[in-house]
Amino acid sequence: MENGGDRFKLVKAGKHQVVFVVKGPIYLVCISCNEEPFESLKGQLELIYGQMILILTKSINRSFEKNPKFDMTHLLGGTDDVFSSLIHSFSWNPATFLHAYTCLPLAYATRQAAGAILQDVADSGVLFAILMCKHKVISLVGAQKASLHPDDILLLSNFVMSSESFRTSESFSPICLPRYNPLAFLHAYVHFLDVDTYLMLLTTSSDAFYHLKDCRIRIETVLLKSNVLSEVQRSLLDGGIRVEDLHVAPLPRSGPLPDQVQQILQTDSPERPREPFVGIGGPAGLWHFIYRSIYLDQYVSSEFSPPLNNHQQQKRLYRAYLRLYASMHDKGIGPYKTQFKRDENYVLLCWVTQDFELYAAFDPLADKAEAIKTCNRVCQWLKGVENEIFLHGASPFSW
Repeated sequence: MENGGDRFKLVKAGKHQVVFVVKGPIYLVCISCNEEPFESLKGQLELIYGQMILILTKSINRSFEKNPKFDMTHLLGGTDDVFSSLIHSFSWNPATFLHAYTCLPLAYATRQAAGAILQDVADSGVLFAILMCKHKVISLVGAQKASLHPDDILLLSNFVMSSESFRTSESFSPICLPRYNPLAFLHAYVHFLDVDTYLMLLTTSSDAFYHLKDCRIRIETVLLKSNVLSEVQRSLLDGGIRVEDLHVAPLPRSGPLPDQVQQILQTDSPERPREPFVGIGGPAGLWHFIYRSIYLDQYVSSEFSPPLNNHQQQKRLYRAYLRLYASMHDKGIGPYKTQFKRDENYVLLCWVTQDFELYAAFDPLADKAEAIKTCNRVCQWLKGVENEIFLHGASPFSW
């Protein structure tokens, strides 16, 4: 298979899949026995390549053109933890397949306060100003007409979070954003404001360290005075959205359910339980969900709660989401608007509209009609708290 000059190959051997991605002189290979879709594995190799480009830029190809035997391992020295962290994220981070970023839940006024001071420094010559807590965005702004791809946010945060050197002192490092411009170096000023919260200021200038240091001092002063950092820590301790918090009582609707959902209800199996099913988790046995805003390129996912108690159960659900996402977006047989699947582990429901995508997991004994109604309530619930869970005002991504 070829795509824009790049080649993708798949070989199956029993339960194993071997996927090859050829990027010019660079060959990337992965072997999987987890029944992950080809598109998912290909996307993971693309992200690994993107992480490599973030460190080296695409100009590394010229080194291979001059010397086909060129060994680039010395250029990647000390980055083992970076790539290990990225590979580990393929088993837990929805951003790796949704191509969207997630925000730390915060009061609207708190996020606005952070965004205002970031905008001030962006107006002073900073290309991008990004404030994050672990892998979640607090706020970000860009210079006029500059947009940051969610994949670049993922790779940049992974690079910072997995490199111990960034935590010990303020840093000024050359980096490349593969989605923004794979051939050019930018320079990133990185400073941890506390153990979890860090600021990244990106510029095209290689001699902007002291200017960015001054910008950081201004930002940190405002964040402390406006209690943004304390609110960030409070949010981190409180955790994110929980399915148990979803109201059991029906929420008022402004109109009938969409046609796709009505169609699923009409095709419900006759043997489903007559009485509403009450299981562990949220209403109708809701265990977990992921909601992606298509316009904002942001997503929110619920916290894991019983019975998804251990990493093995959580990874199994994550892989189920991967397969569901791939089947929903399969151009050969789709794309679909809705899917409902039941097996021994879950009831899985996916609903895609022009505005959002919703992926939800229920108890395997959950009633189909109740599960669909619960998904509708989830969407209404999130609509009511969108100012706290999403970053508004950021430019939509044109990619």
